[in-house]
Amino acid sequence: SCLHASLCVPSCLQFASNCTQHGCQGNCSVTPAGPMCYCRSAFEVGPDGKSCKDFDECAVYGICSQTCTNTPGSYSCSCVEGYLLQPDNRSCKAKNDPVDRPPVLLIANSQNIQATSLSGSPLHSLLSTSTKQTSAMDFSYAEETVCWIHVGDSAFGTQLKCARIPNLKGFVEERTINISLSLHRESAPPPV
Repeated sequence: SCLHASLCVPSCLQFASNCTQHGCQGNCSVTPAGPMCYCRSAFEVGPDGKSCKDFDECAVYGICSQTCTNTPGSYSCSCVEGYLLQPDNRSCKAKNDPVDRPPVLLIANSQNIQATSLSGSPLHSLLSTSTKQTSAMDFSYAEETVCWIHVGDSAFGTQLKCARIPNLKGFVEERTINISLSLHRESAPPPV
């Protein structure tokens, strides 16, 4: 080690003097292989082995949970619309607007529609007597309305159903919406 001149061997002293002449843009370190350049934090040694260039932190997967902007010697994270940057300045959390409604995940299967809290607190199953063979679902947050495709035993039995679920307490005002197109595959008419 050449940290103290009194401990250095003659070849190490030679490398130390070469360090001042090596031409590093950042800093220089004496190593057994000779002088080596290094740069301050957030920069890296360039291809010439002497210059310092900005290290792109945004190229590191997961540095920001959504959007990353690289700046010389640093970076900043931001969030897309509808999300808030958290105190760690890296992760984003969905805005809960209005605040009194907790975030939930609605899950449709062939038997029912269930609500699961994204915060981990348990919610009840939202079961409708007419919810059978659900094949697709959509939810309007603003109107607190869920719609789903109820697949019947025939093309005519397939229906679009909607219901309000205020405060995720259960289905109310369930209604069937007439759809003109059949959702079952029909064979093409024979050629004329």
